[in-house]
Amino acid sequence: MLAKQTIEWTTAGVSPADKTDLWESVLSSSYRAWQVPRRLPATFHAQVRQHAFAGAGLVETICDPCSGRRTKALARQDDEPYVGIQLTTAGRERFRVGGQGIEAKAGDLVVWTTDADVEFDVLERLHKVTLMIPWTLLRERLAERRSMPVGGKIDSRIGIGSLLAAHLLGLSHQIGALSTQQLGAVSRTTLEFLGIALAEQQPVATFDAGAAMLRRVQDYILQNLHEEGMTPAAIAAANRISVRYLHLLFQRNGATVGAWVQERRLVKCREALADPAHGRQRVADIAYRWGFTSTSHFSRVFKDRYGMSPGDARGGPLI
Repeated sequence: MLAKQTIEWTTAGVSPADKTDLWESVLSSSYRAWQVPRRLPATFHAQVRQHAFAGAGLVETICDPCSGRRTKALARQDDEPYVGIQLTTAGRERFRVGGQGIEAKAGDLVVWTTDADVEFDVLERLHKVTLMIPWTLLRERLAERRSMPVGGKIDSRIGIGSLLAAHLLGLSHQIGALSTQQLGAVSRTTLEFLGIALAEQQPVATFDAGAAMLRRVQDYILQNLHEEGMTPAAIAAANRISVRYLHLLFQRNGATVGAWVQERRLVKCREALADPAHGRQRVADIAYRWGFTSTSHFSRVFKDRYGMSPGDARGGPLI
């Protein structure tokens, strides 16, 4: 017998006035109780798919930039604490777990627990898969662990962390095709992966002034992507740093300022082209909206990036 305990939700059809309250309710039903401190814009889009998973839950979420917080007062309302293991597959999110900062981008695995103060800020449209496990279940299977994990990252580039990330991604794709009996066996395998990965968990990184400045600059760029004059000189001046230091910040991650700006503009254009709400808008208007000044240049770099023309991308899937 297949396990069909799946709940799906989307903002499609939700009135702008109701989006914030409903989003807070969906977050709370998926990840335990959360607060959404700021009203969401009318254009906010999100979709959530929640699967029952042998006493735990697997939650797949796509959402636009937003924020949330979970306080000690909310934690006291829970019947039991949970451990969240999150795999980010696209976008960027910033956490504060117990007063410490963690940034998650595509490919990162993050651990957080519901007994600590947690805040999040989604900085770019996010796609993530999160395994929510009751601590009692995890502790029963991992007798050697006496205390809950601490918030932080698991190295997903190599070794067991890489296997765990691939396992979570595969599980999110195939969980609907598994029987109840198969889910039990997969759950045991998942817990074994987790036990090993948590033993090698990275501590929360200490404060890095350069990384903090880079995030500040990137946030500024994301807020002003539509501006045509998004040059290194303009970006540096707006953030009160030198152009040389700006280039050094991006070189730390093997990128250039221009390439980073162009990539984010392409992502925004791809999202608009895939959105039926923009179906009557000209490709050139979408390109101009996100800072491209030449339609021929836009078409060329779009095809290089996505393997299709902007016209062919109309209405195409994002995930």
